[in-house]
Amino acid sequence: MLIVKILEEMAYKNIFRRIYDAVIGAESTKEEPKAFIGNYNYGGGRNVYTVSYDGEKNLGEAGPVIDYILDYPILRIRSWQAYTESEIAKTVLDKFVLWMISKGLNLQSNPAKFLLSNEGINFDTEKYNNIVESRFSVWSNMRECSYSGMDNLNTLAQTAFKNAKIGGDVLVVLRYIDGVVKIQLIDGAHVQSPYLGSEYFPNTLSNGNVVRNGVEMTAKGEHIAYHILKADYTFERIEAKSKTGLITAYLVYGSKQRLDNSRGLPLIAICLETIKKLERYKEATVGSAEERAKIVMQIVHDRDSTGENPLAQALTKGRYVGGNNTSDDLPISEQGKQLANTIAATTNKSTYNMPIGSELKALQSDNELAFKEFYSTNADIICGAVNIPPNVAFSIYNDSFSASRAATKDWEHTIIVNREDITFQFYQPIFNFWQYTEILKNKVQAPGYLLAMKQKDYMVIGAYQNIYMTGSMFPHIDPLKEVAAERLKLGDSAANIPLTTVQRSTEVLNTGDSNSNIEQYSQELDKVKKLDIIPKVQPFAPPK
Repeated sequence: MLIVKILEEMAYKNIFRRIYDAVIGAESTKEEPKAFIGNYNYGGGRNVYTVSYDGEKNLGEAGPVIDYILDYPILRIRSWQAYTESEIAKTVLDKFVLWMISKGLNLQSNPAKFLLSNEGINFDTEKYNNIVESRFSVWSNMRECSYSGMDNLNTLAQTAFKNAKIGGDVLVVLRYIDGVVKIQLIDGAHVQSPYLGSEYFPNTLSNGNVVRNGVEMTAKGEHIAYHILKADYTFERIEAKSKTGLITAYLVYGSKQRLDNSRGLPLIAICLETIKKLERYKEATVGSAEERAKIVMQIVHDRDSTGENPLAQALTKGRYVGGNNTSDDLPISEQGKQLANTIAATTNKSTYNMPIGSELKALQSDNELAFKEFYSTNADIICGAVNIPPNVAFSIYNDSFSASRAATKDWEHTIIVNREDITFQFYQPIFNFWQYTEILKNKVQAPGYLLAMKQKDYMVIGAYQNIYMTGSMFPHIDPLKEVAAERLKLGDSAANIPLTTVQRSTEVLNTGDSNSNIEQYSQELDKVKKLDIIPKVQPFAPPK
């Protein structure tokens, strides 16, 4: 045994491999395969097997390997079909857009003051922010900001975000017409690879760019242009950037999963089959219930029932009523049935003419009784797939405080993450283009900005373009409890430190823009002071 142990240690060190295999290797096959943990020289162990791992632990358990090739047009059509036909799909998508965009997000200019100061650029940041925010607010609320002249920025954002989530993506084109920045939205279905007659446009162009699903890009993946199918079946090439390098056309994605995806995917792409099957189940169940409701009761016979009408039998004495035995006479059984129905009619009540030994039984279906639970379970799965709590999607808040708070906190985090994505994808390029035109027109003073654009100094450019978009948030379930809990965690030393800001409270309460509210309040307060009608206001004390 000592010799065997020594040989094993030598094998671990990759010494005398041939001797080890000759003496002991034959017996090692009797043991189960084992991995030598901590031995990084894999070739030295006698029971170490090298196999490729593809995700399966047992052969065939993971099913066939499928490399999905995305069919963007069909996915887009099916998603719009689901939104049109399915109440669940429409509810989930509408509620998602409602909370993410709400009435539109508000611009908060936030230039990197310290970075600009380090570059030798000093200016009145507060004055700059007030001018930028006020001019942007006025422009964004005008119909003139839209290419069609029918929408403002808020409605354009809602439309773009909603269509992107349903259809996969939306193309945004920024144009400068008559001194005004205008926003054009183009359905992603119109972004297609060009074709000439029966021959499709080459995927690789002479300049080295590639065209994938209507998107022209460099070998690095940078979007250069978009090819648009117009109403007259001709194609228009829209460049992604202006000569100054600013983005003037870009895609807003509903969802993008893999790096190689050139286009966006619908938010509910993973749920399309589930939604379709659930709708068929709902229609079948509702149809069954509808037909079943038309039959209130059923007659159940026991083994002694003859199936005859007892009332008609009692009224039947002979073969024929009337005794003339003419062809005009009816059989007694038929006359008995007519008489039985007449008797029932005289009482103004219905009769079921039940045979002896039978009973009435209400129709019911186990499928219909289990419909709510089954439907709700699948609806929860769909909500989970798109990352929205079911109680938020369907506005059902009957859980406990802890459960409701956990759900709303999770949803609030989702809102924050998505709004950052919306800001980056949709609002930021619009602001960058609008800001540049305002600086060129000398409506906004931004020292060093134009020089930075000429020199491609992206640090200075980015410092001026730094913004964030705000909007209403999900209200607290019980704000007093949550504030008290936070105060308890902070301790007495931070008892008087504000836990929020005016802007944040304005967002939560959805009461407009904080700067506008403060300005309006200041004007009203000045007016009240002039009229000398200042009321005595007691400090706010939260209820115990």
